[in-house]
Amino acid sequence: MKEGYYYLITSLPELSLTDKYPGYDTLSFRAFVTEHLTPEDSRLMRTLYYPYDIENLVTLTKNTDQSWHTSANYTREEMQHMLTEPHLLPEFLQGFVNENQKQWDRLTAKALINSATTLFIDWSHTIPNRFLNKWLLFDQNLKNLLIWLNCHKFGLNPNEEVLGNHYEAEYLRNSKAGELNLKTWDFQFREALHHFDNPDIALRELIINEMRWHYLDEIIQPYSFGIEHLLTFAIRLQLINRNLTDTAVEGNERLTALINGIMHNYQLPETFSRS
Repeated sequence: MKEGYYYLITSLPELSLTDKYPGYDTLSFRAFVTEHLTPEDSRLMRTLYYPYDIENLVTLTKNTDQSWHTSANYTREEMQHMLTEPHLLPEFLQGFVNENQKQWDRLTAKALINSATTLFIDWSHTIPNRFLNKWLLFDQNLKNLLIWLNCHKFGLNPNEEVLGNHYEAEYLRNSKAGELNLKTWDFQFREALHHFDNPDIALRELIINEMRWHYLDEIIQPYSFGIEHLLTFAIRLQLINRNLTDTAVEGNERLTALINGIMHNYQLPETFSRS
């Protein structure tokens, strides 16, 4: 639907990463826009919220006290029903359940999330929308790069934390500390490398989210009034929401959670594990 969303798109407000009152949150925008989308475009929109479904599914299978992500596509009741009828799950989650159902208890929640996320990443390369393909690949590569840098900074093994089976993920897993060469990567990744050691974590998060924002500006240019602009708006609302909650304390909490999760899965080097 190349021009079909003209009136819908032109009715949306201009957004800025630092907006405190953007007019919509991620839930209200999704509720508003979904009723106007074609079935195919609705499936594309749901893709942006699958990471929340992954965490919710693991919360159910591990019976943890983790709070339910309301930004997910499915309610708790819907997800519980789909676990009894796995063919109703999104394709990549069907594969995840088939691969891991017999070992729910043995695997950690983090290992299960990583497994499902890897399947999601690999599946996302098959999405029949060039814009969404480019965005998801860029965003995952940026996440992987930051995880790789954090792992090496703290002397941890990044191999199980860098997710996906695409070229860039394999390159990071095969690169040792001090050997990283990003000359063939987009300049945003080299910029992320430049800002990685900024001691102000909240400022660093803002800078990196600005990179995401500007990358969206770049890849949306060829498109007029199709689903791509609505996807961009939804992604930007997610970035704004994250920016609103990013403080130095919360940034440190996320970093600590990342490191603790990796430490839980690996035997730490002796020098790191000493008190």
